Amino acid sequence: MAGMEALYAAQFVIGAASAANQAQVADMEAQEQRRQANLQVAINNRLAYNAHLSLNAQQSLEFSKFGFEKFELAKSIRSERAKVEAIAASFGGSFGQQGGSFDATIINMNRHGSTALARKDFNFKILATNFNTKHENITLQTQSKNNQAFSGLSTGSSPLGTGLQIAGSAINSAVAYETGTR
Repeated sequence: MAGMEALYAAQFVIGAASAANQAQVADMEAQEQRRQANLQVAINNRLAYNAHLSLNAQQSLEFSKFGFEKFELAKSIRSERAKVEAIAASFGGSFGQQGGSFDATIINMNRHGSTALARKDFNFKILATNFNTKHENITLQTQSKNNQAFSGLSTGSSPLGTGLQIAGSAINSAVAYETGTR
């Protein structure tokens, strides 16, 4: 009879060790999943950082180009106005001219120049908004990818579940002992 008791005790020990091993494997797998997820998040964040840097460089170039184009447009407006004034001066100036054509020409040039500058400013605002939207999209894409990296992670073993599995093994061994020794 002592041999049977040892077999049932061994059955319990093996069941308990198996439950503990399963818990350890589940914990190791969960730890590896978290490590992999953290690695993926680090890669995602680095890609986002590089994308922001690239977009910042592009934005800087575009804004510099805008400033240069606006300066050139203002210079062109001043040049045209100076040319009209020089032509008027070569005809004796605008004093005493009939019809106000000189003043109308200057006003027309100012109006067209102001319209061109306003359009340039409007385009700049659109460009700035576009860059801000691109930055926000990079951030949102990174957050989405990071959420995906963490979404399917295992939590590892459950101490309660492992304890219940060991208790179940003990009960099964006890029941088997009782029915087997009768």
